[in-house]
Amino acid sequence: MSVSETELRRAMTVLDQYRAQLETYQRQQEVLSLSLEELLRAKETMTRYKKAGEGAEVLFPIGANAFLFGTSKKPDEAIIGIGSDLLVQEPVPKAVERLDGRIKSLQEAVGGLGARIAELDARVSAQEEFVQSVYDRIAEGQAAPGPGKTVG
Repeated sequence: MSVSETELRRAMTVLDQYRAQLETYQRQQEVLSLSLEELLRAKETMTRYKKAGEGAEVLFPIGANAFLFGTSKKPDEAIIGIGSDLLVQEPVPKAVERLDGRIKSLQEAVGGLGARIAELDARVSAQEEFVQSVYDRIAEGQAAPGPGKTVG
Protein backbone atom coordinates (compact mmCIF):
# COMPACT_ATOMS: atom_id res chain seq x y z
CA MET A 1 0.00 0.00 0.00
CA SER A 2 1.40 3.38 -1.00
CA VAL A 3 1.78 6.40 1.25
CA SER A 4 -1.09 8.13 -0.59
CA GLU A 5 -3.42 5.16 -0.08
CA THR A 6 -2.58 5.08 3.63
CA GLU A 7 -3.19 8.82 3.82
CA LEU A 8 -6.53 8.37 2.04
CA ARG A 9 -7.62 5.63 4.47
CA ARG A 10 -6.71 7.80 7.45
CA ALA A 11 -8.51 10.80 5.97
CA MET A 12 -11.60 8.68 5.31
CA THR A 13 -11.55 7.40 8.90
CA VAL A 14 -11.39 10.96 10.23
CA LEU A 15 -14.21 11.98 7.88
CA ASP A 16 -16.37 9.07 9.07
CA GLN A 17 -15.73 10.05 12.70
CA TYR A 18 -16.68 13.67 12.00
CA ARG A 19 -19.85 12.59 10.23
CA ALA A 20 -20.84 10.26 13.10
CA GLN A 21 -20.25 13.02 15.64
CA LEU A 22 -22.25 15.48 13.53
CA GLU A 23 -25.14 13.03 13.35
CA THR A 24 -25.03 12.58 17.14
CA TYR A 25 -25.11 16.35 17.68
CA GLN A 26 -28.01 16.71 15.27
CA ARG A 27 -29.99 14.03 17.13
CA GLN A 28 -29.25 15.80 20.43
CA GLN A 29 -30.42 19.08 18.94
CA GLU A 30 -33.64 17.41 17.82
CA VAL A 31 -34.32 16.07 21.34
CA LEU A 32 -33.58 19.46 22.89
CA SER A 33 -35.87 21.18 20.39
CA LEU A 34 -38.70 18.78 21.25
CA SER A 35 -38.19 19.46 24.96
CA LEU A 36 -38.20 23.18 24.29
CA GLU A 37 -41.49 22.89 22.37
CA GLU A 38 -43.00 20.98 25.29
CA LEU A 39 -41.95 23.67 27.77
CA LEU A 40 -43.35 26.43 25.57
CA ARG A 41 -46.62 24.53 25.21
CA ALA A 42 -46.85 24.07 29.00
CA LYS A 43 -46.24 27.77 29.57
CA GLU A 44 -48.89 28.74 27.03
CA THR A 45 -51.40 26.30 28.54
CA MET A 46 -50.82 27.65 32.06
CA THR A 47 -51.16 31.23 30.92
CA ARG A 48 -54.39 30.57 29.03
CA TYR A 49 -55.81 28.51 31.89
CA LYS A 50 -55.24 31.39 34.31
CA LYS A 51 -56.84 33.86 31.85
CA ALA A 52 -59.88 31.60 31.39
CA GLY A 53 -60.82 32.04 35.03
CA GLU A 54 -62.71 29.75 37.39
CA GLY A 55 -65.50 27.65 35.93
CA ALA A 56 -64.41 28.15 32.31
CA GLU A 57 -64.70 25.23 29.92
CA VAL A 58 -61.23 24.30 28.79
CA LEU A 59 -59.48 21.67 26.71
CA PHE A 60 -56.56 20.03 28.46
CA PRO A 61 -53.75 18.82 26.20
CA ILE A 62 -52.68 15.36 27.28
CA GLY A 63 -50.06 14.72 24.59
CA ALA A 64 -50.05 13.17 21.12
CA ASN A 65 -52.28 16.04 19.94
CA ALA A 66 -55.11 14.75 22.15
CA PHE A 67 -57.27 16.82 24.53
CA LEU A 68 -59.78 16.32 27.32
CA PHE A 69 -62.73 18.55 28.18
CA GLY A 70 -62.76 20.07 31.62
CA THR A 71 -63.72 22.98 33.79
CA SER A 72 -61.15 25.16 35.50
CA LYS A 73 -61.29 24.90 39.30
CA LYS A 74 -58.23 26.78 40.57
CA PRO A 75 -57.04 28.96 37.68
CA ASP A 76 -54.52 30.78 39.86
CA GLU A 77 -52.66 27.64 41.00
CA ALA A 78 -50.49 25.12 39.18
CA ILE A 79 -48.63 21.96 40.07
CA ILE A 80 -45.16 21.77 38.60
CA GLY A 81 -42.29 19.32 38.84
CA ILE A 82 -39.16 20.51 40.58
CA GLY A 83 -37.04 17.42 39.97
CA SER A 84 -36.73 13.79 41.06
CA ASP A 85 -40.48 13.22 40.74
CA LEU A 86 -41.18 16.02 43.23
CA LEU A 87 -44.13 18.28 42.52
CA VAL A 88 -45.05 21.58 44.12
CA GLN A 89 -48.26 23.59 44.03
CA GLU A 90 -47.64 27.25 43.45
CA PRO A 91 -49.26 30.33 41.89
CA VAL A 92 -49.36 30.26 38.09
CA PRO A 93 -47.04 33.29 37.71
CA LYS A 94 -44.41 31.54 39.86
CA ALA A 95 -44.82 28.33 37.84
CA VAL A 96 -44.53 30.29 34.58
CA GLU A 97 -41.39 31.96 35.95
CA ARG A 98 -39.96 28.50 36.72
CA LEU A 99 -40.78 27.39 33.16
CA ASP A 100 -39.18 30.55 31.76
CA GLY A 101 -35.94 29.63 33.54
CA ARG A 102 -36.01 26.15 32.02
CA ILE A 103 -36.83 27.58 28.60
CA LYS A 104 -33.91 29.99 28.78
CA SER A 105 -31.50 27.21 29.80
CA LEU A 106 -32.72 24.97 27.00
CA GLN A 107 -32.49 27.77 24.44
CA GLU A 108 -28.88 28.36 25.49
CA ALA A 109 -28.14 24.65 25.18
CA VAL A 110 -29.74 24.51 21.72
CA GLY A 111 -27.74 27.59 20.67
CA GLY A 112 -24.47 26.13 21.95
CA LEU A 113 -25.15 22.85 20.23
CA GLY A 114 -26.01 24.72 17.03
CA ALA A 115 -22.61 26.44 17.17
CA ARG A 116 -20.86 23.08 17.65
CA ILE A 117 -22.84 21.63 14.75
CA ALA A 118 -21.83 24.53 12.49
CA GLU A 119 -18.17 24.13 13.50
CA LEU A 120 -18.23 20.38 12.92
CA ASP A 121 -20.05 20.82 9.62
CA ALA A 122 -17.21 23.09 8.49
CA ARG A 123 -14.70 20.42 9.53
CA VAL A 124 -16.63 17.79 7.58
CA SER A 125 -16.55 19.99 4.47
CA ALA A 126 -12.82 20.64 4.85
CA GLN A 127 -12.14 16.95 5.40
CA GLU A 128 -14.23 16.02 2.35
CA GLU A 129 -12.13 18.41 0.26
CA PHE A 130 -8.94 16.91 1.68
CA VAL A 131 -10.12 13.36 0.95
CA GLN A 132 -10.98 14.40 -2.60
CA SER A 133 -7.56 15.97 -3.11
CA VAL A 134 -5.78 12.83 -1.87
CA TYR A 135 -7.99 10.69 -4.09
CA ASP A 136 -7.24 12.95 -7.08
CA ARG A 137 -3.48 12.65 -6.42
CA ILE A 138 -3.77 8.86 -6.34
CA ALA A 139 -5.84 8.84 -9.53
CA GLU A 140 -3.31 11.11 -11.30
CA GLY A 141 -0.49 8.80 -10.26
CA GLN A 142 -2.29 5.81 -11.75
CA ALA A 143 -3.26 7.53 -15.01
CA ALA A 144 -1.79 6.20 -18.22
CA PRO A 145 1.29 8.16 -19.31
CA GLY A 146 0.72 10.76 -22.02
CA PRO A 147 2.91 11.41 -25.10
CA GLY A 148 6.54 11.87 -24.27
CA LYS A 149 6.20 10.28 -20.83
CA THR A 150 7.63 6.96 -19.89
CA VAL A 151 6.69 4.51 -17.28
CA GLY A 152 9.62 3.75 -15.03
